[in-house]
Amino acid sequence: MKRYILYMMFALVAGVSHCDLYVNSDEPRDYYEFPDFDILTLGKNISDMIMDPQQPYLYLTDYGNNAVLRVDIDGEMKVDRTLILGSHPIAMDVTPDQRSLIVGLYGESSLAIVDLANFTIADKVPVSLVGINDFVCASNSRLFVSAHTEPNVVSLTLPEKVEQDEIIRSGELLASPDGNKIFVASTNILQKYDLSSGFITQEAWSAPFGFQAKINDFVYGPNGEHVFLCLADQDDRTNVRDVLAFSTTDLTLTGNFEIKSAGMGVAVSKDGKRVFVAPTEADAAGVFIVEFDAETKLEKDYYLVAGNLKAKCIVIDQNDQYLYVAVNTPGDNDSFEPYNNNSFDLQRIILH
Repeated sequence: MKRYILYMMFALVAGVSHCDLYVNSDEPRDYYEFPDFDILTLGKNISDMIMDPQQPYLYLTDYGNNAVLRVDIDGEMKVDRTLILGSHPIAMDVTPDQRSLIVGLYGESSLAIVDLANFTIADKVPVSLVGINDFVCASNSRLFVSAHTEPNVVSLTLPEKVEQDEIIRSGELLASPDGNKIFVASTNILQKYDLSSGFITQEAWSAPFGFQAKINDFVYGPNGEHVFLCLADQDDRTNVRDVLAFSTTDLTLTGNFEIKSAGMGVAVSKDGKRVFVAPTEADAAGVFIVEFDAETKLEKDYYLVAGNLKAKCIVIDQNDQYLYVAVNTPGDNDSFEPYNNNSFDLQRIILH
């Protein structure tokens, strides 16, 4: 008996055994390649993210350090420029001529205009609103700006810097590519305004959401047929588990993408067939970006991310090859630095 025990111990140490109990020949069913975790360490409180429409750059607003970062995404990701703008950059948009990046500054009620050709501040435009929430470029010379503190938006005419009160309700803002329509997502309804006649008129509105909502993300679909809305219940996020799509024609509900938690952000492929949703909560295996089929509204694929996600911070590149997301990776929140609990890095994900 002692010999048998010694033989078995020797066999185990030597890596051989006649007992199938110690042999595991199962191949792993799920695996993640290194590119799935291509991380650019930033440790920044990222408040917004936008892709350059022409150049291989991604722009990030660094809320805590009053800056906008330009990330070179051609090859290995790297921050190649940091531009100090002003107090607490909160939102961004690119002018239709693709020459300027405009950044809303929450902490000083102004807009910074960045020349994309040389990445320098071309101008600053003051706004009367306190605490800018969002804005949109309807044209190269006309912007609409909203704030949580005001019931309606204001418009700005550039370069004259003329401000005017408008009848458009305050909220998260989008503009149609031709600049003739403005869409507003507010706390309980979606509205559409027409600008084509020279006068602003309300053209359509959705059915009320049924609760007071926080808007996590609001995206215009690339095919121009839908707008996508990520909602969170202000009192209890577990009551909101969907990302909604609405027709841009009459704001009827056209899609319900169920992810079991409030959507933090949404990105859509250039052909409009693939919808990528960033959820709030992790499941038992981790946090995943969920891909939906835009036609069937069913889950199609999953992409593992390196940590919790940030509202508004998911974009797709110009060629539909990569997703870029802001992730709060484990270990970032162990210091007493300012905005420590909102320390995000940038992850690049290869699309299947």
